[in-house]
Amino acid sequence: MRRTVGSALAWWAVAVVVGLLLGGATSFGQQHLPDGLRSFANSNSGWTLLAFAVTVVCTRWASARRWWIAAGMGLLVFHALLQGYVVVSTLRGFPDSYGPGDLYFTIATLAGPVIGLAGLWWRAERRLLRAVGVAVFAAVMIGDGVSGLLRVAETTGWLYWTISIAIGVGVLGWVVTRRLDRLRERVVATVPTAVGAGAFVALFGVLSGGA
Repeated sequence: MRRTVGSALAWWAVAVVVGLLLGGATSFGQQHLPDGLRSFANSNSGWTLLAFAVTVVCTRWASARRWWIAAGMGLLVFHALLQGYVVVSTLRGFPDSYGPGDLYFTIATLAGPVIGLAGLWWRAERRLLRAVGVAVFAAVMIGDGVSGLLRVAETTGWLYWTISIAIGVGVLGWVVTRRLDRLRERVVATVPTAVGAGAFVALFGVLSGGA
């Protein structure tokens, strides 16, 4: 038990450090990336892609594969990404804030553990868990891409949002055709993706005053 707790604390520390570094880097990315790609550095899909990638990589190690460790990593890395972005942006002369009561603090708190589990399930032996994991990731990438095209493409351009959709569709398609065998598993991957992406678009339409 002591070893398990030690592993959890170590992995959570890794998640925080990596999240802060990547989040800080996105502050520079928002200024220096090509115009069409800058939205990556400050978007739900961008944060999700980074948090998902971190948990997928970390859960290659057996000591990180307990569900509660992975969920904690997702929570911490998501918060750390946003905090790193805010800290570096503020130090660079672009004051920002992040904490309880902020919309994205709530998003990170609710979505972070789910993204962590999705990363853990990327290589799960149970294919149904693989299906659920990819559905979570793809729904956010597609949903945020569609939402961006509908809400802010006039000011940010369409390129990044289209790439976000392409990543979601591409990863989903690859998993469905190459890593899932049964019809039930493929349905579990595709239907929640469509429903989740639609719910994402509707929710952020309301939050942004678009509905």
